[in-house]
Amino acid sequence: MEKYVVSARKYRPVKFEDVVGQNHVTTTLQNAVKNEKVAQSLLFCGPRGVGKTTCARILANEINGFDIDNPLENNNNLNIYELDAASNNSVDDIRSLIDQVRYAPQAGKFKVYIIDEVHMLSNAAFNAFLKTLEEPPSYAIFILATTEKNKVIPTILSRCQIYDFNRIEISDIKSKLIDILKKEKIEYEDEALHIIAQKADGAMRDALSTLDLIKTFSKNSKISLEDVTKNLNILDNDYFFKITDLLYESNITDTLLIHNDIILKGFESFNLLNGLSNHFRNLLLSQNEKLVEIMEVSETDKVKYLEQAKKINIQFIEEGIEILNQFEINYKLSSNHKIHTEIGLIKLCSLNKKKTLVQENKSEVPKLEKKEEEIKQPKEEIENPEVKEDIKAKDTPNLKNLFSKKKEPEAKETINITSEKIHFNPDEFHKLIEEFIVSIKEKKSEVAILKKKKTIEKTNVTFHLENDLEGSIFDNLENRLNRKIKSVFIENVTIKKDVTSKEKEKTIYTNKDKFEYLSKKNSSLKDLKNKLGLDYDF
Repeated sequence: MEKYVVSARKYRPVKFEDVVGQNHVTTTLQNAVKNEKVAQSLLFCGPRGVGKTTCARILANEINGFDIDNPLENNNNLNIYELDAASNNSVDDIRSLIDQVRYAPQAGKFKVYIIDEVHMLSNAAFNAFLKTLEEPPSYAIFILATTEKNKVIPTILSRCQIYDFNRIEISDIKSKLIDILKKEKIEYEDEALHIIAQKADGAMRDALSTLDLIKTFSKNSKISLEDVTKNLNILDNDYFFKITDLLYESNITDTLLIHNDIILKGFESFNLLNGLSNHFRNLLLSQNEKLVEIMEVSETDKVKYLEQAKKINIQFIEEGIEILNQFEINYKLSSNHKIHTEIGLIKLCSLNKKKTLVQENKSEVPKLEKKEEEIKQPKEEIENPEVKEDIKAKDTPNLKNLFSKKKEPEAKETINITSEKIHFNPDEFHKLIEEFIVSIKEKKSEVAILKKKKTIEKTNVTFHLENDLEGSIFDNLENRLNRKIKSVFIENVTIKKDVTSKEKEKTIYTNKDKFEYLSKKNSSLKDLKNKLGLDYDF
């Protein structure tokens, strides 16, 4: 049996051209090697599995002129030293490294020291390394790699040329997986590879590890969507398309049954809430053709989203996202996650139900009006028997117009009555204030201002206030109150404020304060204190 090698090692790039998704780094390093301007201290920063160590090894081989074809033979060169700072993080480890630096390379131009996870070094180890890093021998090059740049001390950062590695895009990971599967002559489904790339979260190593897992699990040497969703504990997108249709149709029964089915398959309710949030977000993006491109889904799913987005109202999607976000936040606080999620689903179902009920009510209003008219018709016939013959001769629409004509003047009269203004007097003004208080009863601070003492002189009203805070509340209230006054009174009524700030009496704390307070009331106390030689502290 041949020795099995994982894909992450088997397909590790050996040339800068093979590195995926880091063009800004590889181009700079290639130019540096070509122009012989490679810095002696480099720091590679970025998330896990994006190619930091790989680029360090390629750079080490390139500057020494080594031609490596097999990635598994990359570590056999004596000029390249790799140190794992996670397990070799003491001062002694760094001192032994510095001792090695003193000796020139036996073959090749440079000795390259690759220190992985450099942020794990202790402060003492960092300080011991500073001098060598700042002034290394001409043949020594240090390449430091870290996933947490913020933990590397500033004195190290200032001595290094820093390269920031990005997360690899889903499309780049997917194309790399396709190349590997074509080499190995393994069939695949496009959606399955998209999910693997998406789940990798920008790390190529994670994607290759997942691919190995699915290849081992698959019985017929095919990477299928079903196998991927089973192994990665991911809900199939079809669930979200189906449940969204049910929510929009206000079908509570089938929605709760699907939720129960998801739980029976071993998923948490949170998976459904989180998945629906992403699904609704994609539906919102699908409403705009320009935003479709930023959706991180396969081409097949893009078509599905565009079709479903046409059926569903954008207002339903926006309100749904708000509800889902609220229920996701409160998920951990709930004692029963299943019931919590079911309440959220019922709320989503009720969104569209409310709209349909409102539409039905609007359609019922004219029906009720028709019934009222039908009831009134016979009464009218009884009260006016002489007009009965004329009414029969006319069409029904004219009869309705007749009733509506009779009602119109009444409506106009009521409008005129309500719109009539009155003359200003103190009693009517106080009534207006009471009505205004009722309309803003929830704002207690404004109500308190309106209840303050008022002075009325002709058409001038002055509110007497006690401090600047009350004055600012009055300023916020003034415009609304003026509009109300103008709508009621014929005269031009002016309202203003009079702020008289009272000085607070000094609070008595000490014995001295007590004595001074009492001596103001009785001056003989001071004489008594002086004659007897008394003190405040007794």
